[in-house]
Amino acid sequence: MLPVVALASLSAWTLALAPSLPRLLPFALVSPLPHDASAEGHHVDELLRYLTISTAACFGVLMSILLVALVFHRGRGRIARYTHGTRRRDRLAAVIAGAVVLFGIDAVALVRSSSALRASFWRYPDGDPLAFRVEVTGQQWAWNFRYPGADGVFNTPDDIVTLNDLRVPVDRPVYLQLTSKDVVHSLYLPNFRTKIDAIPGMTTRLWFQATEPGRYEIACAQFCGVNHYKMRGLLIARPEPDYRGWLARAETDSRLRSDETAVAGAWDWETGK
Repeated sequence: MLPVVALASLSAWTLALAPSLPRLLPFALVSPLPHDASAEGHHVDELLRYLTISTAACFGVLMSILLVALVFHRGRGRIARYTHGTRRRDRLAAVIAGAVVLFGIDAVALVRSSSALRASFWRYPDGDPLAFRVEVTGQQWAWNFRYPGADGVFNTPDDIVTLNDLRVPVDRPVYLQLTSKDVVHSLYLPNFRTKIDAIPGMTTRLWFQATEPGRYEIACAQFCGVNHYKMRGLLIARPEPDYRGWLARAETDSRLRSDETAVAGAWDWETGK
């Protein structure tokens, strides 16, 4: 009898929520994050979608049980029975409920996230000749981006340096190394589903690949001082021919205004020092 009642109550909850489903379903079936413009960001969206749906299902079951208790176990003639949950069936029910959450939600999320990290996010393009490399320096309150010039080597006079402006080609791996001049910052690329801390005295790294041309926001995800809100940049992804044109103009401008102070702000890519 109880399973039938629970199913009926679950159906009642579904009917009650039906008018809101067109508004709720996009959040359950589509990522609430900004538009994904990366090759690997779908892993994050799929994991968030699974967690949203699975926890919503658990919530629905719990609400159904409470509704059954409210509707069928109340009345003036009923006498409450108190328990400390020490009976065998109470303990068994607690173990089953815990196992469902642990293995049905937590374990699945752990396995899926670990496999995505190993297969995608942690597979840095160290030996990829097509990888586009950029050195990133965070400071209060701006992002400095350094590109190698025509010689392909960092810390030389033809380096290109931009402020809060990251230009990348589409359909090529973009490989970043990061550090900080002062405090801990965190480079956050919401449209590429990735972020990493920039830490003074250390070199960290991340990579992504843009799949669509466009203008995307760069944020700092670590509180870094009173003007933290100002630490916003812009990532512009362009098709390869357009990017090459910008790079040629930027290399020319860089040579005209090169100075030793600017070069001294770089580090060796291979050693990170």
